[in-house]
Amino acid sequence: MPRYLVTADPVASFQPRFDTTLRLMAELLARGVEVDYCDLFTTDMSLGTDAWLAALPVRKVLWSDPARPPYVGTGEVRPAAALDYDVLVHRKDPPVDARYRAWAERFAALDGRLLQLNEPAEVLRHSEHLLPTRFPEYAIPTAHCREFAELRETVRMQPVEAVVKPIGECSGIGIAFFRPDAPEPALWDWWQQYGEAVVQPYQDAVTTRGDLRILTIGRRILGSVTRLPRPGSRLANLHQGASFHAFDPTPRQLEAVAAVTADLVPRGLYLLGLDFIGDLLSEVNFTSPSAMVQIGEVMHKRPEVELVDELEALRRGFVARA
Repeated sequence: MPRYLVTADPVASFQPRFDTTLRLMAELLARGVEVDYCDLFTTDMSLGTDAWLAALPVRKVLWSDPARPPYVGTGEVRPAAALDYDVLVHRKDPPVDARYRAWAERFAALDGRLLQLNEPAEVLRHSEHLLPTRFPEYAIPTAHCREFAELRETVRMQPVEAVVKPIGECSGIGIAFFRPDAPEPALWDWWQQYGEAVVQPYQDAVTTRGDLRILTIGRRILGSVTRLPRPGSRLANLHQGASFHAFDPTPRQLEAVAAVTADLVPRGLYLLGLDFIGDLLSEVNFTSPSAMVQIGEVMHKRPEVELVDELEALRRGFVARA
């Protein structure tokens, strides 16, 4: 039987209403697959990379059930080497900060010697907010502002309103809306709190059609769901109180999905959450894409079954580099 290691945040932070990891682990266990869990916060970062990878503090996953607090049962901590496993599934949530990058850099040193979901070296190369610029024919125009002056000028150039996002955050954290004539002190206050920014022109469709998530594994679509802002808000994030509903992807969205997966899957970005506002791509999530729970509910299926089917196909077809 294959061996899987899930690296993630502390179990106490898992949120069963949103968490893909719990359902993934449950499906693997139901198939008799051996699953271990590593709380990244318990790893000893004083070790060199080789020593760190050779002695990860892991626990055997005994059970996983999003309806049964504390949701995961584990065995005792023991050391294990990353290369003892067939698949590493990385489920660390953003922010993509210095600590996140330090963990990813360690796993990136494995350099194709085993299947990693998603490949850490590629995760480090890209930004979820900026990756749509790789596909400009399908995407919302997106600017990357590394300096405050760039942010100010980009906001001033927007035709109606700017959506400003912190580059390393997720779940709607730090998103702000600025009109072109926004007072400079308001922009500066935002910059002082968040720094490096991504700016896009505001899309009215977010309040009518919502923020559309299409979740993929490899070239396969696991499902889709739209998230509508709660009354009085324009943030279509589930963590910000948005509601979720079924929707059928349009031909243009499916064309974009095919183009994105054709480019990114061969690079090792296997599990993706593609976000659209209207027919335009706004983000490509690859750190720990979610919405599988909501997709299952609105589509009346268990997408974790298809996820594990595809994972196992990837594992069987994976050719390790020596």
